[in-house]
Amino acid sequence: MNIEDYPKYEKTTDYQKKEMAKSFSRYLAGLADLFKSESTSISYCEGSLFDIIELVWKRKVYFQVFHNVNGLNELKEASLYCFWVLKLQPFLWLSTDKPNYQLNAKIALFIFTSGLHFFATQKGKKVNLPSNAIQNLYYSFRYRDWSKEALMDLAESLVS
Repeated sequence: MNIEDYPKYEKTTDYQKKEMAKSFSRYLAGLADLFKSESTSISYCEGSLFDIIELVWKRKVYFQVFHNVNGLNELKEASLYCFWVLKLQPFLWLSTDKPNYQLNAKIALFIFTSGLHFFATQKGKKVNLPSNAIQNLYYSFRYRDWSKEALMDLAESLVS
């Protein structure tokens, strides 16, 4: 069999992107409450957000093709969104001197913990998040490199 005989990845359509954006938006629900005490507005790069959505979609396809897993669970999906927000930094402060990496770290942490709680609730499990973990993760998300796999493994270890 030649390499040409294998199926090729096809770019997502606009309709598929909009459907995937709905999935991504569930992780952002409640995000406004996190920043309501801030005195500045937040914006985002639409192109980067669509890139993030498509990169998560590609990972879903990867798991299906190479691991025969149909879809990702919420933990893996939230971890991937978290990873790509940290990597691509799509969110930015408007009219302030605050560094955007701090904003993106906060949003990534919010996505990560939202995914943990969503998954735990769905499965009737508990999130085992030590009291200092949020501050440690926030520090780590700002200054350390993470891999997709490390974030997925961490998420799985925090749900019991």
